[in-house]
Amino acid sequence: MAILAISLDFRSGGQEVATQVGEALGYKCSGKDQSLAYMKATGGRWEQLFRDLDQERPSLWDRYDWEYRGFVALLEAYIYEHALRDKAIVIGQGGSFVLTDLPFVLKVRLTAPFEVRVRRLMEKSEIGEKAAEDIVRRTDKARVGYIKAIYGKDWFDLKNYDMVFNAATQPYEQIARIIVDALRAKDQMITPDTWDLLAGRAVAARIRARILTNPRIHVPTLKVSYDGSKILLEGVVHNQKEQQIVEDIVLNSLEGRALRNELHRRLG
Repeated sequence: MAILAISLDFRSGGQEVATQVGEALGYKCSGKDQSLAYMKATGGRWEQLFRDLDQERPSLWDRYDWEYRGFVALLEAYIYEHALRDKAIVIGQGGSFVLTDLPFVLKVRLTAPFEVRVRRLMEKSEIGEKAAEDIVRRTDKARVGYIKAIYGKDWFDLKNYDMVFNAATQPYEQIARIIVDALRAKDQMITPDTWDLLAGRAVAARIRARILTNPRIHVPTLKVSYDGSKILLEGVVHNQKEQQIVEDIVLNSLEGRALRNELHRRLG
């Protein structure tokens, strides 16, 4: 069935809407808690990195730090894994930008005025107004920065979404009903070819995560993608040994798919 990816302002009601959609259609939600469990299963240091870095805006250093690249690759691999389970809802985590250009993915943006979200946080967490304002501002800034730094996209650009809702002016129940109808319409976009595109991208994401989390290698540049017919491996490695390790990871992870290898060794 069609996949729902929700991009949300902090405390805008995304979890509540996702829960109602899930109950209506039998969908399973994936958000921060599920991603954390995935990182924990992968290894202790990745769990800690997730706790430290989750949707924080990366500095210039972070973007090129090996562990940060591994962290992002693992998160993207998990999003694809969850999407492949069918009847999937991805809440936050950059899911709308990871699952881009897939016709059966419904990308929804939920927003609400700053003061409404501050009030909701105060009620839920029983904290003062100043503290709540600081948390909302800091979280919003981190999410905007993360999407810009990792995907080069403007989080506020409405062209990145299929639907945008103001959860302060529309009841959660109404928003959920509209999304349910839209998901049913999106079901018609699922074909063997479009689903294969998702499955191929999931394989590419797993390969990239396995390379970027391998402590024996530090690939300066790496891209692993799926073009609809084969996995494309692009990048630069330091030496023959590193190239062999990368190629072994790829060959053992193709899951029967064809490969185009454009991996090169650094000159000099």
